Amino acid sequence: MTIPKKASLFTMLIMIMLVAAACGDKADNTAATEEPTQTETTTGTDSDTATTEETKNTEPASEESKETDNSQDVELGTTEKGSYTNDYFGVSLKFPEAWEFQDAAGMNELTSASSEAIAGDDETKKKQIELSQTKTLNLLMASKYPLDGGQVGPSAMAIAEKVSLLQGIRTGKDYLEATKKFMVDSQFPYDYKEMTTETIGGKEMDLMQITMDPGDGSTVTQDYYSTIIEGYAFNFIFTYVDDKTKAEIDTIKKSVQFK
Repeated sequence: MTIPKKASLFTMLIMIMLVAAACGDKADNTAATEEPTQTETTTGTDSDTATTEETKNTEPASEESKETDNSQDVELGTTEKGSYTNDYFGVSLKFPEAWEFQDAAGMNELTSASSEAIAGDDETKKKQIELSQTKTLNLLMASKYPLDGGQVGPSAMAIAEKVSLLQGIRTGKDYLEATKKFMVDSQFPYDYKEMTTETIGGKEMDLMQITMDPGDGSTVTQDYYSTIIEGYAFNFIFTYVDDKTKAEIDTIKKSVQFK
């Protein structure tokens, strides 16, 4: 697949869709093979109606999955100039006030516009993306440069996807492995480093680092952090292109706090 010249837009929008779609195929396969005997209902919000109404997601339940059931409304958090807070996931962070940012509503609009470009004519991928979007919470997108420009720069994102033990997703590493498989199957030209763990804001998160060549001789690096919180795979995606922009991202990482 050819990397578009507007790599700043590519590296942000594509990553939302790839991470969110990572578990779509597992959920689809599970639905086809499992005989649900009872259901759990989690009240929350999905990526399409998060800002306007409350929705309910149902999926086959087991004794294990009941442990993640909760009746508390999922919060998308508050994005302001230079900061993001989310009481539901118990997380907050700061980013430069001069950066561009999108809240949940803005991210939903962007991801809907990009999903067709990612799936193309592949009906299977379309179904995976559609399924994942119903379970995905787009929380934060902050970038140094405008999304519609051609300049690649540092960015920080936060998204969460509802997961189930029936999908085999028990840890952040499980989620990242599913994400990597989706990327490899999609034939994106990425290089992957071995997965590790890192403590951010007092919480241990699994880390997958990838690099890509946007076609201009530079190297784009993305750090994917994932952990399971309240039955969701909670993810940060940090993007940088050189030592200077990495330092900017490191400052944001240091500001992260989990309750």
